Amino acid sequence: MPSWNAYIKKCSREFFLQVLVFLLYLIAGKLSLNLSSIDGYSTPVWPPAGLALGFVLLFGNRVWMALFLGAYLTNTTHFPTSETWIEFLIASPQNITISLGNSTSAVLGAYFLKKYSDPNLNIFQVHEILIFFAFAGPVTAFISSAIGSFSLFYFKIIYFEFLFQTWLTWWMGDSIGIIIFTPLLILIWKWYRGEEKLLRLIIFSSATMSTFVFTLSIFFLTRNWEKEFISYRIKSDGHIVSTGITNRLSENIRVVKALGSFISLVGNLNRKYFDEFAKEIMEESESVTAVSWNSSIRHTSRSAREAELKIDYPDSIGISTRKEKKRIPSPVNEEYVYIKYIYPYDENHQAVGFNLLSDSVRKEALLRAMEREGIEMTGKISLIQNKINNSGFLILYPVKRLNGESGFATAIIRIATIIDNTLNGNDQHDLCIQIEEVNNPSNLSIFSEECSNMEEKIFSDYSYEHQITIGSRILNIKTIATKEYFQKNLTNASRFLLIISSLLTGLLGMLLLIIMGKEKSIQNIVEKRTFELEKANRVKSEFLANMSHEIRTPMNGVLGMLTLLEQTPINLEQKDYLDNAKKSVLSLLTIINDVLDVAKLENKKLEIVPRPTNINKLCKDLVQLFLTDAQRKNLDFQVNVSDLDTNLYVLVDENRLRQILINLIGNALKFTFTGSLSLDVHLSDDKRYIVFQVKDSGIGISEENIPKLFNRFVQLEDSRTKKFEGSGLGLYISKQLVNLMGGEIDVQSVLDSGSIFQFTIPYQETDQKEIQIDNMNPKLMTEDKKFHLLIAEDNLLNQKFIVKICQNENIKVSVAFNGMEAIHLLDESLGHMDDRFDMILMDIQMPVLDGLEATKLIRKRNDSYRDIPIIAITANSMDSQLKEYVENGMNGCVKKPIILSELMTTIYRNLV
Repeated sequence: MPSWNAYIKKCSREFFLQVLVFLLYLIAGKLSLNLSSIDGYSTPVWPPAGLALGFVLLFGNRVWMALFLGAYLTNTTHFPTSETWIEFLIASPQNITISLGNSTSAVLGAYFLKKYSDPNLNIFQVHEILIFFAFAGPVTAFISSAIGSFSLFYFKIIYFEFLFQTWLTWWMGDSIGIIIFTPLLILIWKWYRGEEKLLRLIIFSSATMSTFVFTLSIFFLTRNWEKEFISYRIKSDGHIVSTGITNRLSENIRVVKALGSFISLVGNLNRKYFDEFAKEIMEESESVTAVSWNSSIRHTSRSAREAELKIDYPDSIGISTRKEKKRIPSPVNEEYVYIKYIYPYDENHQAVGFNLLSDSVRKEALLRAMEREGIEMTGKISLIQNKINNSGFLILYPVKRLNGESGFATAIIRIATIIDNTLNGNDQHDLCIQIEEVNNPSNLSIFSEECSNMEEKIFSDYSYEHQITIGSRILNIKTIATKEYFQKNLTNASRFLLIISSLLTGLLGMLLLIIMGKEKSIQNIVEKRTFELEKANRVKSEFLANMSHEIRTPMNGVLGMLTLLEQTPINLEQKDYLDNAKKSVLSLLTIINDVLDVAKLENKKLEIVPRPTNINKLCKDLVQLFLTDAQRKNLDFQVNVSDLDTNLYVLVDENRLRQILINLIGNALKFTFTGSLSLDVHLSDDKRYIVFQVKDSGIGISEENIPKLFNRFVQLEDSRTKKFEGSGLGLYISKQLVNLMGGEIDVQSVLDSGSIFQFTIPYQETDQKEIQIDNMNPKLMTEDKKFHLLIAEDNLLNQKFIVKICQNENIKVSVAFNGMEAIHLLDESLGHMDDRFDMILMDIQMPVLDGLEATKLIRKRNDSYRDIPIIAITANSMDSQLKEYVENGMNGCVKKPIILSELMTTIYRNLV
């Protein structure tokens, strides 16, 4: 009996596991389908790929069937109704191959990882991380993306032209999903089994999820921009095409009216006069195929008129009609409307003498023209003078001559000629052009070009329509994007940014895993050797500095391009996407800065640099920073600095004091939903300290949680129900900074009533005052002089951003790709001192000659450039590095990613 119970429990656990894997994959897959790229067949991030690999790594190949079923139902939109299961499966064979690819790639990826790495999945070791990022992402994702994209192509779901971009997006999406979600799933499982601390899980999950949201924001921002661009482009090109066609049809009307006036006024009309006038008016028009004079006669005068035709056109067979594609003499009728004169003759000789009344379409238009006594157009006809592309119509204009003869001046329009002339010299050749007769009961299609492959909905979603009226007929001109047009005009902006975002995701994930791995190793080493701990901390600090540089450089490109895009004409929706993307970048930057500050504090390398600071002004500026958010939440925000003299300056590290206040006020604002918050500043009773109090009426803190507040990476929420963002480093850093400045920080709080954070700093009054130039109007400085800046930068994206910003400020710029080129440009400009350089923006890390060495050479010059202001543009952020740049002759530093306001403030401060 016990063995039977154990067997039941084992089967139950296995069944629960299979159902759990199936449901998690299916739910994640269905949600991820909403993230499809512009082609509709791939997504920028595919979390199920990471979940699938993680499940196989943790539970083995026995979960393959659950993954296959989850993948299959993810790609299935309905269940069989009247058809059998076999018919249902055959109807969508691509779903089977895609599901096989997704599930099998996870099995193969797990096999490679277990073969070449630690079977215990120790993802915190550098060697294991490198193996994971080599096999788990690119290799595993390559298998599933190749099978999936080729399945779509083989079963004719996508065109060959979209195969590569579908595969690339699919591959990148699976790679990002694996890089983000597989380590997360492994950490959750290890924490569940008690093998890993909750703190590491919180750190990794919060950072990776922030990067995940950032990646999605960047991709969808650019994807929606691409859609708007294609829509705008098709409307623009469609307008050009329809306007061209309309103008040429109007030109035909003008020509036929001119011809009618000529015929009505000329008394002795003959072929010579007709040809001369027709030639003249057709030379002024490129869209008229031919013109004719169609005389209306009774049968009694037929013989005389046929004799005249024989004189003018010896090859004529008289008044004729067509039967079985051959010209024959017209049967006897009471009335005829025949082509008496036509120009040019050589291309239209078969039309001479043709009786228009013998054709029902032409006859209908003739009768309507006579009834309306004005311009009329026939329906679609086959022109008898053309053998290929002979679709067209006639524009008829009733004419009554002075001698009593009546008839119709006619312009013969060959539709292909109109379209060819419209598209000649333009860029709209890849458009599908359709012309339909709207007031025809069946919406008769008159013309269609480049419209053979229009099955995919992706094309028909992008079109433009325009209607014109000729006589009693209404024509609808419709232009639709084709696959060639789509391929030609669709930019790769979203995929390019997706690659950048993917690299950032991978770098940050690798950085976090390495940091946590180092931290874990350090914990074990601390118990044995203090010396080894200090050595490991130095290694970690250097690594953080290097990784910070590598992350900040691509972040600068992303933030720069977003800043430039923000300055272009965009709608409110795009502005919202831009703001969200920029907030994500700045949020990621804040996380990196906090991590670096923690490293500096641990290694005792964070320096306090006091300088004269106006406390009154600093506090009031901070209020303005948070006032908008407080008003948005209907909070009463007060600042009380009345006890301080408005001109009181004290010695304090202004930047670090601002950082502390921003952390405390930001937290108060974040956790307060009703009531008020305030900042009170006053001197202590003994006049030795300045006391800062940040008070709020927010959610408060329980007594047992207060001692945890100032620990690293602490957030008092349960991670599963977390609703407040943050890395848990702000209060820890604030406490350390207050202590470094010689003060103390304390907190008083009551749960659900509010909190009071109070800290002190030593009061050291000074008579020195710094010159405040940050608020100077840059435009006033440039009214009398146009500045010339030299930019030394090897990164093309950074070049483009800085150049564009300077151009917007009316600042002339020149660009050098390294320090050596910058020096050469300085040498060349010495002969043109009226256009000398006023400043150099110098990148630090460049090929050939880096920025620091170039600065040293410039400071040794014997000409006027020896004292030129040089501003470092650098992704390095350690205080020791920035101090080294200033000590070697640079006038200031702007850190990457570049914040526009910081860049312009630094430029104008040094141009004064």
